[in-house]
Amino acid sequence: MIRAFVFLVLAHLALVIAAVADCLGGEHAPRKLTRAWWVLIILLVPIVGGILWFTVGRARPPRPQPGSPRGNAGPRHPKGPVAPDDDPDFLRDIDRRLRDENKED
Repeated sequence: MIRAFVFLVLAHLALVIAAVADCLGGEHAPRKLTRAWWVLIILLVPIVGGILWFTVGRARPPRPQPGSPRGNAGPRHPKGPVAPDDDPDFLRDIDRRLRDENKED
């Protein structure tokens, strides 16, 4: 019985922390109320406050415009290298540096 109570308390604490962090860290303004009101609701109304934040208060991402197929999102496959190990110039430079170090030894 005690384990179940401890689990429920920890689950509630995790929900409150996640809801407050999401509320204060969001890019877009929350719906319906200000951030301060949402934080008060999350903290003062156990369990229901966090659930209300995630269902009602959280700002939704902007919807795509009707004429564009993917909205404001960038290209799915970028034209240039994404990571250093995908960049041929970077790999050539690393190879050159390794050969230079081996020549010095």
